[in-house]
Amino acid sequence: MAQLRISDNSKKNKEEFSAVSKLVDHVADKTLEQLASEGVFVFPEFVEESEDITKDQMILQSYNDSYCTSNVMGFLGLGDERLVIESRFASDGNDYFLQYLINRVFDFPNVVEFSTQANRENQLFKWLLFLFPRYLKMAMRKGPYKTYITRKYNDANFRGTLNVSRHIRTNTPFTGEIAYDKREYSYENDVMELVRHTIEFIRQKPFGNKLLRTVKELPV
Repeated sequence: MAQLRISDNSKKNKEEFSAVSKLVDHVADKTLEQLASEGVFVFPEFVEESEDITKDQMILQSYNDSYCTSNVMGFLGLGDERLVIESRFASDGNDYFLQYLINRVFDFPNVVEFSTQANRENQLFKWLLFLFPRYLKMAMRKGPYKTYITRKYNDANFRGTLNVSRHIRTNTPFTGEIAYDKREYSYENDVMELVRHTIEFIRQKPFGNKLLRTVKELPV
């Protein structure tokens, strides 16, 4: 995997971007409004609310034989190429300033994303909290997830597959009930339960309600 680290509000020679040339071709000289229409910008709803960012701002802008960065920070990825735009105050690969902005100030710093590769070393799992509301809304446009699940019953309304061992164990002596299994197409499945728990987990965070405010009440 090719990875390049650069700083915000800086300028680098175009030759230094050769390792991530495909990624650069996708974002260079495009405004945030253009990238938002392509689904790149993670939080397009907050562009208008930010005091230090505008829709005509660029992540990378050509200037002679160099690329200039703006005050947009974050992680971008395309295929096996990664571009990390960190704070100019970062040191030793640890961007504590950007982490502080998100965890403490939380005025939604300008974060962009193509396809983030998460690993515990650079703490990108924390970014999933910010990505979740956006992708939840995208998923819910297709409706709640529904799949087949197997439910266990023990009653007189036998419809399904007889579970012999459970029937003998549960209904001896016979009480008029039958133990059986039934496959049903249902919204009550593991994926929907995970979504519910994730929403509740985010709500418990100090910034949870603000983070979820763009997500309408969904039937999850």
